[in-house]
Amino acid sequence: MQPTEESLKSLAQCFLQTLAPDPEPRKQAENFLKTAAAQPGFGITVLALIATPGLDEQVLQPAAVNFKNFVKYHWAPSEHDPLGHVPIQDEEKAKIKEHIVPLMLSAPPKIQAQISEALSIISTHDFPAKWENLLPELVSKLPSTDYGVLLGILETANSIFKRFRHQFKSAQLYAELKYCLDLFVAPILALFISTGQLIAANQDKPETLRVLLNCQRLICRIFFSLNSQELPEVFEDHLQEWMGEFHKYLTYENPLLNEKDPEKEGILDQLKAAICENINLYMEKNEEEFKDFLPTFVTDVWTLLIKLPQSPEGLGPGRDRLAIVAIKFLTTVSRSVHHALFKDPETMRKICEGIVLPNSRLRDEDEELFEMNFVEYIRRDMEGSDSDTRRRMACELVKGLSTSYEAEVTHLFSQYVNSELAQYAANPDANWKAKDTAVFLVVALAVKQKTAAAGATATNNLVNLGEFFSGQILPELRAADVNAQPVLKANALKFLTTFRGQIPKETCLELMPQLLRFVGAESNVVHSYAANAIERLLMTRDGAQLRFSGADVATFAEPLLGELFKALKMPDSQENQYVMKCLMRVVSTTASPTAILPLALPALVALLTAAGRNPSNPSFNHYAFEAVAALVRRAAAEDAPGQVPVCEAQVFPLLQLVLDADVQEFAPYAFQLLALLIESRSAPPLLPLPAAYMALFPALITPTLWERAGNVPALVRLLQAYLQKASKEIVAGGQVPPVLGVFQKLIASKHSDHQGFFILNTVVEHLDNASLAPFIPTIWNLLFYRLQNSRTPKFVRGLLIFLSLFIAKHGVAPVVASVNAVQPGLFLQITASVWAPSLPTISDAVETKLCAVAATDVLCQCSELQADAALPTWSRLLDAVLTLLVQPKEQREAAQAEEPDVPDADEIASGYAASYAQLHHAGKTEEDPVKDKTSDARQYLTVGLGALTGRSPGRFGGVIQQGVSAGNWEALARFCAGYGVTLA
Repeated sequence: MQPTEESLKSLAQCFLQTLAPDPEPRKQAENFLKTAAAQPGFGITVLALIATPGLDEQVLQPAAVNFKNFVKYHWAPSEHDPLGHVPIQDEEKAKIKEHIVPLMLSAPPKIQAQISEALSIISTHDFPAKWENLLPELVSKLPSTDYGVLLGILETANSIFKRFRHQFKSAQLYAELKYCLDLFVAPILALFISTGQLIAANQDKPETLRVLLNCQRLICRIFFSLNSQELPEVFEDHLQEWMGEFHKYLTYENPLLNEKDPEKEGILDQLKAAICENINLYMEKNEEEFKDFLPTFVTDVWTLLIKLPQSPEGLGPGRDRLAIVAIKFLTTVSRSVHHALFKDPETMRKICEGIVLPNSRLRDEDEELFEMNFVEYIRRDMEGSDSDTRRRMACELVKGLSTSYEAEVTHLFSQYVNSELAQYAANPDANWKAKDTAVFLVVALAVKQKTAAAGATATNNLVNLGEFFSGQILPELRAADVNAQPVLKANALKFLTTFRGQIPKETCLELMPQLLRFVGAESNVVHSYAANAIERLLMTRDGAQLRFSGADVATFAEPLLGELFKALKMPDSQENQYVMKCLMRVVSTTASPTAILPLALPALVALLTAAGRNPSNPSFNHYAFEAVAALVRRAAAEDAPGQVPVCEAQVFPLLQLVLDADVQEFAPYAFQLLALLIESRSAPPLLPLPAAYMALFPALITPTLWERAGNVPALVRLLQAYLQKASKEIVAGGQVPPVLGVFQKLIASKHSDHQGFFILNTVVEHLDNASLAPFIPTIWNLLFYRLQNSRTPKFVRGLLIFLSLFIAKHGVAPVVASVNAVQPGLFLQITASVWAPSLPTISDAVETKLCAVAATDVLCQCSELQADAALPTWSRLLDAVLTLLVQPKEQREAAQAEEPDVPDADEIASGYAASYAQLHHAGKTEEDPVKDKTSDARQYLTVGLGALTGRSPGRFGGVIQQGVSAGNWEALARFCAGYGVTLA
């Protein structure tokens, strides 16, 4: 495609059609553009169309967006790009780079933004090495007096330089940074100063000022990017000029620039926020060079923050970002060696009263969020996503000041807390927000360290938590009306959750009936916080033990479950993940799961059946499936008569629905539950699997199910359960070949080979010799082909574990014979080149024992390995076994570290798949496959060697001494002494 008059006209018509209300012409236009994008010259043709004078904006806008996306997907597509985007040819790339800067600078603002983004995408791949003239071209335009052009240059430079903020240090990165510094810093400093002069000359022209201040904001963002790695000399030499300008703008005011809309961030606030980020960066990274400017900036920032709440819009959302980054700067200073800047009592009082208190109060926006969007409120308030809120930053400033002045800050805020509580006491209905502030301040003061698992783990000893809990929190928790003043009720529940480790168990147990009432509260936040409080209390530990025993939980489990299920019927809480997590925790900790089974299991299945029609909350669904799994596993473990069939009768319809309706999000859970039900059945000799299970089996090994990556771990887990409980039925039904077909598919991929080994290991463990023998040659051929053509450390470890399990279950001689049947002498080759070198990389305890025992059997029973010519290999294998048994686990784990597996192209091309989430309560119990042979692998090796050398005195002693490392020889000597064995 070339930019001819005809092609431009055709493209223009096509872009116009993409906006058509009728889907048919719109679809045709989109398909045409998709096809055209694969043709050489498409990008430069679209660029030429955008540059056409007088082009209709309805064509211009979609063309610009299309060009940006074209560059995004075609400039440097991945080798494994699943959509097969055709890369742009180098000749066309050169033309695009030649024309894009002038076009971007001359385009209208909306179009300029799209072209600038496209330019930024290109720069991530080509700048500076493949686009050496980009920066000189941008710099050459900086003397322009057209601020439309200048803003385009600065927007583009800002996008390009953002790479320096987050990349790790490297010689290449520093070379690129130096190149940018040398070319760009001097001209933008000059522009920064000259633009400042224009600002001073245009005080009464708000529109002009907004453009000029936006220019200064972009320069400040560029400053941040170019200083993010370390302090460059070119900035250090001109620090006085930069800091002088920053000070000027932090203190600059102009009423004409005030935003009328409290939701909107004004340009002056954007500039001040950018400056605060810059000085905070210097405070964190360049404190020594910055210290002379620090007192001035601390004064500037706290003055700015104290003034903010005094204006009508000062607490509005539009000024949040400025308040947040400004408070962050003061917090950084308070935690530094310069904390003495806040030591003066009057200074501290001003900061606490003028900054912390106003920003700690609940705002109308917060109250509205509490009532209208409880999920977002909880996400911010309870889950810690409020890192960029005024309240969180005010809390961090309190903690920062307390680092060096804990007593002073605690004393000061105790007065504020008492004042807020007095206001509340005077008129609780009108002044409830005062108590909210008081609770917030106490938590900010009291918590020094906390974790999600344990709540507060270190507290401020100067805060009397017990007194505050008794006087202010307990009355809320014992209030007759759980729906009155819901914010305060939520605060009380959150306080209990935060300080659960400091509140005695007896008090918590006494409060449990009250917490049950709050689960029934109308407020979504309140009943969510109540459920969360109970769930966290049930997981609280005193030392290694859970604080609440199963017997404790059993005393309130049934009424609590009743309230939780009621809460799940409340408006907007039908899929409340906090309620469901609490429910899951109750059924998994109560001492009598069978007592709650009739209440809980049908209700859970009904909830999941409803959710399966349109799965929308992954967390809710996961906890619900966990709860079902916990009930099934624990009911089966109690071994009460008939419990497993009861569970099957309830769960099977749900599993059938998931499979019949192809609910992709639920399929991995369904397979795990099915595996759990199968494993909960009696062992095969006692009771064969019911026909219903076996009827499902053929469908589970159809290839389409295995195409979805999220299904694979769960399906593997399920196949293992079938092989464990119904191996005879599988053999009799002729289903072994399709099972091994699944193994073949999985073993071929670096991403899923470990899953293939899980299947193969279970086959070897549960099929007898006669059933297995016909398939062994094929299995070895597949494994050795993969070993030869695509060997990875992970695959080798899987092969060693399989080989060890095969030997442990079927004996040394049959395994050696089967390997040598593939190629004479192959077993010795594998032992020398794979087994001995890689054995020490095994790290799991059960696998270590298995591999050590199997290797011992080979050393002591394999006549081929004991032949004179093979003794060097024999000694290397012995040395590897000793290393495995002696070397600390950490060293073995380090030895097996490898590069992350890169998915194969065919895996990427397979498209979307629901992700896999393992159910904790449906996990496979790991068993020791050699527990009947020995409980001590070291003893097994030592005794085996003693017997072997006893049969051939003097033959192996020299081989061991010469072939085993000094450290391992000493270890073997210790083993012999410890187990009373003599090597003859």
